[in-house]
Amino acid sequence: MKKVFKSISAMMLAAVLMVQTAAASPAPEQRKGELEAAIEFAGLLQSGENTMYIDAYGGFDYGACYRYVSMLWRDSYVFEYMPLPYNSYMRVVYNDEAKHAAALEAAAVLCDEIIDADMTDRESYEAIHDWMLDNVEYDMHAALNQATETGDAFSAYGALVDGLAVCDGISAAFAMVCRSAGLPCIYVASTEMNHSWNAVLCDGEVRYIDVTYDLTGNTDDKYLLLDENELSRDHSWDKEMVRALTSRVWDERYISAYTLNRIGGLFRGSDKGWELDRSPSRAEAAIMLVRFLGLEQKALEMTEISMPFTDVNPNHAGYIALLYEMGLTKGTSPTTYSPDLETRPQDYMTFMLRALGYDDAAGDFSWKTSLEDSVRLRVLNGEEYVRINEKVFDRGMMSYASLAVLRANEKGGKPLCERLCEAGILSEKNLENFLKKSVDKRV
Repeated sequence: MKKVFKSISAMMLAAVLMVQTAAASPAPEQRKGELEAAIEFAGLLQSGENTMYIDAYGGFDYGACYRYVSMLWRDSYVFEYMPLPYNSYMRVVYNDEAKHAAALEAAAVLCDEIIDADMTDRESYEAIHDWMLDNVEYDMHAALNQATETGDAFSAYGALVDGLAVCDGISAAFAMVCRSAGLPCIYVASTEMNHSWNAVLCDGEVRYIDVTYDLTGNTDDKYLLLDENELSRDHSWDKEMVRALTSRVWDERYISAYTLNRIGGLFRGSDKGWELDRSPSRAEAAIMLVRFLGLEQKALEMTEISMPFTDVNPNHAGYIALLYEMGLTKGTSPTTYSPDLETRPQDYMTFMLRALGYDDAAGDFSWKTSLEDSVRLRVLNGEEYVRINEKVFDRGMMSYASLAVLRANEKGGKPLCERLCEAGILSEKNLENFLKKSVDKRV
């Protein structure tokens, strides 16, 4: 019977609660719950910031927020917070900033070495898992001396640079490498087991990977990509907390955007990330139409830009000029395109139906009823129509609508995804491993 030694969680430093008198101004209304605050804070940490100011009131659970932050952004650090009437803040102070930076660099280098762009997610997770089995040693000394040991074994640096770590360091390193590769992954800790592992998104489902158990038990891949029931046979953890987090960060909008990105870069973000909660602009809708027509390279290579619009960003000019030339888009006035104007669902579905070869000028559909017409033309099914029609149309829902269109048949032809595959925009392997599964789920 194997015995696996587990590591302790990162320290959480509680700040002194400042006592307010009855005459003090009331605290402002809370703008974010613990989960939403944690998601925003993790995004700041990923961009290099270490402090977030929030409006919180007496009921805000900083401990729960910390646990969510830790799941999203794990390494060896102290978590500080200061609850104030205004401008409360949370802060992460790394145990060793230089070693944290070295671990990030090592993760990026490792990605270049073992992850190939044509790999499926399953193959990518397995490659990281196998590298760790071959290159990381379990630090038994640190595991047996957890009360006094606070060294590198509990950090991603220990696993990625020293090659010596306990489960905290191994799990933190696994998540760090996944983030560097653009793979969905979180850190999962179990207080009752004094142990940690990872949860990932694979084929649209939450799966679990426990590298430490495979490393210490010589099981190779027994704990690779298990579902919740399979892992529950010998693991216990706060399942509700994991479900709450994963259902929020890996919702249908994220899965749609992620799939579009992975199958050929059809959806991309910026230095601010994917910004799924932001409204899409007319310029972004135009870019998506060009990509779905398979004409992005042509738009990027245009040297002579001919259009009457004077308010278009040079980076978007080729896309909009090409669509204008093809008669697929118009301006908001004879000389303006209003590229930053928000795109509404009917605007976007008009573009998407045009991408499929439908012509509103010929009476195939109308802008006003483009959502309803999409159902009639079997581009959207009833469930997709309801979701797009009833939810806020942000970039996440734009991705959701785009993925539905990509699976739909062109006017009188084959699925759009197949044409893009034949044109070399999508790879056959990606079409099979990423998009087919979402088609199966849709049916």
